[in-house]
Amino acid sequence: MIRLVLDGCKVDILPIVQGLADEAESVEKHYGDYEAYCITLGLDGVTALAHRDSIEDYEVSELDLVYATRLSAFGEVRFPCPAFCRLVDLCEQDGLKPIPLDMTDDEFTDLYTSTVGVTEFIKEHRLAKKGMKKRFDMSSPEVFVKGWDAYINKVRGYKRLAEAREKHIAEQILDLPRYRRSVMVVAEMERVEGIVKRIEGSA
Repeated sequence: MIRLVLDGCKVDILPIVQGLADEAESVEKHYGDYEAYCITLGLDGVTALAHRDSIEDYEVSELDLVYATRLSAFGEVRFPCPAFCRLVDLCEQDGLKPIPLDMTDDEFTDLYTSTVGVTEFIKEHRLAKKGMKKRFDMSSPEVFVKGWDAYINKVRGYKRLAEAREKHIAEQILDLPRYRRSVMVVAEMERVEGIVKRIEGSA
């Protein structure tokens, strides 16, 4: 857990490994005693998780499938992200709604089409194929996830996309002290360092 204090607002950021089933326990362990809870998804994503029982199939990219296959070396992997699902469920039990920190689906789509070039998109299959064979440091799921993120972000468009998300999420967190005194943020591990750097650089 990473603690930031922004204008009197306590912000605790919980990094999680996306997809790993055991991470739901980490969310449950730290849940409680906060005025509000935030999640690094957009409003559309939060709504989808809240109604996931009625959704038959989730769209999963080829890169996500390779990521899940490699991550399964550390335990059960599920889609959608178990940690995010658990936060949504816990909030619902308490009559709360997680605060979405990421872009809406439309905003993300616009950003994606303007950031990831056609050539880079076409390379995704080759990137996924190489990702199955590439040697990663598998000493822990956290180390693997960061290595996988660095591998994906060798593609310039994907790196710019990740940086734009970090900037957007950091701006949303910096706005929290206007209406909250204590929050827990559940965020994918590979984005946390960039988010925190942007917050510290602006606070």
